[in-house]
Amino acid sequence: MDIKIIGAGPAGLVTGLKLLEAGYNPTIIEKQEVIFSTLCGEGLSDQTLSKVPFKDWSEYARSTFDYATFIFPNGTKAYVKKKCHTMDRTSWFRAMAKEFEKRGGTLQLGTEVKNVKDLKYDLLIGADGPLSVVGKHVGNKFSAMVGVQTRLKGDYKFDGMEFFLDKEYSEEYSWVFAKGDIFNVGLLGPMAKLDAFVKHVGLQGAEVIDRLAYTIPFFGTKLQKDNVILTGDAAGITNPLTKGGMAAAVYVADIIVDCVKQNKIPEYEHTVLNHPVMSPVYKDALQDFRELTNDQLNRFGTELNGKDLSNLGKLFKAKLLMASLLKPRKLATLMKATKYANKYSW
Repeated sequence: MDIKIIGAGPAGLVTGLKLLEAGYNPTIIEKQEVIFSTLCGEGLSDQTLSKVPFKDWSEYARSTFDYATFIFPNGTKAYVKKKCHTMDRTSWFRAMAKEFEKRGGTLQLGTEVKNVKDLKYDLLIGADGPLSVVGKHVGNKFSAMVGVQTRLKGDYKFDGMEFFLDKEYSEEYSWVFAKGDIFNVGLLGPMAKLDAFVKHVGLQGAEVIDRLAYTIPFFGTKLQKDNVILTGDAAGITNPLTKGGMAAAVYVADIIVDCVKQNKIPEYEHTVLNHPVMSPVYKDALQDFRELTNDQLNRFGTELNGKDLSNLGKLFKAKLLMASLLKPRKLATLMKATKYANKYSW
């Protein structure tokens, strides 16, 4: 079976490795001469990394944490207690590309595909990012948000993998992820807000390594046209709540392999759109989350301070409902969406 993958980013590489593992011999076509990572906080969980068919990933984990920390505007903190890592993604992706070739896959660097009709294939997989040529052929549309990040070298006392839920800086969240002695500091929003957030966390005097901006796609609408399918950013499969894309691509790669093995490629789009990776609950949850005020977030922070968000008992959830922090429907929607996001987005 002639399988071609356009794009040697995380979605393309993981899908290619999983197809090799299943006994197929795909070709990955990448327009860049060298492989590199686009903007990302670079945080992934043990759970996701265990599903990547490249077992030497630990060499590329620069920092390891036992939990992620969610910091409310008033300084209260809640946690998700599971092991997570910040990855040196560019080096890791290049190592995966070498492994892909070592296992028998074909990698074509410096080859730009301008028209899908120029290719011959039995299955074409578009993993070529938010400006996807394959996505245009399929007719996919998605929502998008700008993520901005700076990498800084300086002194900072971090507490796990930090997510800041302060609406002064982002309508969604900001982050500080330690990567050795480097800190990935970013947010969903404009650069001016990032500068204010850097000052807020006390890193304004740190050495600036780089500043980046990137379009983050989500809520993809059309993932398939006949034997042409989309994954990763090309599909808009990024988790809408966390804006984490790589974990989602890992789970979708399993769906791709299953569809190929079972000769059910026509069912790909339906299968993905009915998987928790793209659950319809995210639409309402994202809107509800964006509408939360700092005052509401602080009330949540007071109730959740010191708690493990991944292990809230039924009685505590009932207490949250009784506290009237949010309308019951909205609170239930957010809880369901965050449960899915915890498993499938990092």
